[in-house]
Amino acid sequence: MPVQQGPNVVPSCLLPDLFKRLDANNRLVVLDMGQAISSTVRYFSQYRCQLNFIDLYSEDCIALPNPDLNHQQKVDSLRYLLNLGPSTKIDICLFWDVFSYLDDSFVRALIEALEPNISETTGALIINPRDSRRHLPFYRYGISDESHFTQTENSGIQPPIFPRSQRDLNNLIDYFAIDRGRLMSQSRAEYLLLVDREYDKTDRSMI
Repeated sequence: MPVQQGPNVVPSCLLPDLFKRLDANNRLVVLDMGQAISSTVRYFSQYRCQLNFIDLYSEDCIALPNPDLNHQQKVDSLRYLLNLGPSTKIDICLFWDVFSYLDDSFVRALIEALEPNISETTGALIINPRDSRRHLPFYRYGISDESHFTQTENSGIQPPIFPRSQRDLNNLIDYFAIDRGRLMSQSRAEYLLLVDREYDKTDRSMI
């Protein structure tokens, strides 16, 4: 019987920039799009924190996406999964590599579903292939400390990948903008997303 390997601890160039934006004196709201990793729970236990795990990887939008859903139906279904109160404002959103497993229509729907819970100070982290031709390793991610995350080999079959260049991704994420990026191992890059305060909703393309 194969023995599952434990998590690897990987340095991050951008987690420190994400965490230094936090005010430890205030109650924080963190949204993690992956599984409830024990190291992530331990790390955020030092804060007064509402920690939300929404494992989109196990949901139909990735596992069995319905091509017949229109845009608003996708937004509504994702908003239901997020299950965030209308007054909840997210301080940190850990997307990890979830965008790479969503087609363009679901990325747009996810961004719109999150919009009521995003403030001008929200920050986010994503992991993406370096460009549209790269393979993406199949990992589960978590937080180790303020400058390291964990990655663990995922079990099961890897879903289809929708790799995008940085430019293509930036065109999809609407009110978010890629503030900076850093190269990682295994043909990946990490990106820090911040809210584009100059974004004009009237410029939003018709879907």
